[in-house]
Amino acid sequence: MEQPPISPRPKKLPVSAILFGILAGVVGVAAGLGLGLALGSVLASAFHVSSMEGEAGYFAVAIALIVALIVTPTSILLTLYWRGVRTIWLFIGLIAVCLSIFAITAAGFGLWYVRQPHILNANGPTPTLEFEVKPPDGQSVQSLADVEPELDTDRNPMPMPGYWHTDAAENSGVRAGYVELYFRTSQRHFVLKFPGREDRIFRLQLPANPMSTRYRTWSDWKKPDFVAKAGEQPSRPSGGNEYQIRYKVDYQER
Repeated sequence: MEQPPISPRPKKLPVSAILFGILAGVVGVAAGLGLGLALGSVLASAFHVSSMEGEAGYFAVAIALIVALIVTPTSILLTLYWRGVRTIWLFIGLIAVCLSIFAITAAGFGLWYVRQPHILNANGPTPTLEFEVKPPDGQSVQSLADVEPELDTDRNPMPMPGYWHTDAAENSGVRAGYVELYFRTSQRHFVLKFPGREDRIFRLQLPANPMSTRYRTWSDWKKPDFVAKAGEQPSRPSGGNEYQIRYKVDYQER
């Protein structure tokens, strides 16, 4: 006689059950907090909790957290049971779902935090980038008379305008200025905007936090990494004589 085919044993904790449990946990947190806040407000009014200094609000939040701590695991356990999880695997599944929700929340917070603009020197004056611009051979500093310097980063919503120093530079063959370094980022581009001509774009070799003594001395002279006209894509410079810059970071110690 032929033996009947042996059906595979069902998984004790299938992945689908964990996924449904995560969804139930998220819904449970939202529902628990909502119900808890409503219940907390009612209880605060019934027990005449003072509203001075936010006592009633703190009371409602505490009730909301307690309700959420009850509703969330209950909803997860019911969902796991609905998906066929039994015995000790219910509690193993509860732990797995809670850890998954925590990991997802931590990852989401981490991504949000990374995307936030971080101020470079939150407890002191804004550091500045001191720069000097040297014209090509055969051109005088007067060729920079109408040029506007600016700093472009991935954190600034708009380019940060730079300013020329009004006093004479130590080297008469260059024009000096400064621009503020407000945000912490390694993606910084210094731009010389020439009216009606190609702008010069320099990629600054600075770390996200350049507040170190090594960056308080002048860099080497650097030619532009890109040139671009307004509204056009940047391209590599053709070479030859070009405007050059050097720079250093200036800031006050905390």
